Amino acid sequence: MQADSTLPAAQRRHYKNAFHALYRIIADEGVLALWKGAGPTVARAMSLNMGMLASYDQSVEVLRDKLGAGELSTMLGASAVSGFFASACSLPFDYVK
Repeated sequence: MQADSTLPAAQRRHYKNAFHALYRIIADEGVLALWKGAGPTVARAMSLNMGMLASYDQSVEVLRDKLGAGELSTMLGASAVSGFFASACSLPFDYVK
């Protein structure tokens, strides 16, 4: 709906609200048009979660067992490491998307 105003006047869809947009998309392009672009989004979400879950568990193990960090510092440190790796894993998909 936001991109509609950037189109030339002849190509604008003039959606009134979100429900009108859904109705028009289904009527004009079919139900499957609602899932355009879902593939790259799913791939990005999978890579983000993979990076987050794997790095969090590993960093908790290293911080707690090998470095002897306390509970709070382990949680904060592991969360920071996990956030970094989640961002790093999803960044290529953001560029492609």
